[in-house]
Amino acid sequence: MKDFKLDNEAKISSGFTTPSDYFDSFPEKVLAQISQEEPKVISIFRSRRNWYFAAAAVVTLTLSIPVYNFYRLQSQEIDAATLENYIAYNSTISQEQIIDLLEQEDLDKIKLELNIDDAAIEDALQSNTNLEDYLID
Repeated sequence: MKDFKLDNEAKISSGFTTPSDYFDSFPEKVLAQISQEEPKVISIFRSRRNWYFAAAAVVTLTLSIPVYNFYRLQSQEIDAATLENYIAYNSTISQEQIIDLLEQEDLDKIKLELNIDDAAIEDALQSNTNLEDYLID
């Protein structure tokens, strides 16, 4: 192999050469370009505006659904005449189903207080000879 010495070999030129007065006028060129181009200002609110609107929409829906349900349920109360007509036309409903649907407040409204003395009961039983009806019921 042949001896290789860096000092003796011809050097390859890079191909890049700077003009002679390039660095004398370089600061003026840079300052001229900086003053011409003003940076674009981006607002923080503007870049996140879509996220703010999305959050506001979610909050609005979250608050409006319970309000809507509250007013919708108030308008669905059934008056007594409508309920009576429904029960009259739909006679397939059994008494057990009606009792299951009644609440304690409804039962309290229906309850009657009958204060009957023992003497009144004895008189009713003596006057009616058909006691089998009372015993069967």
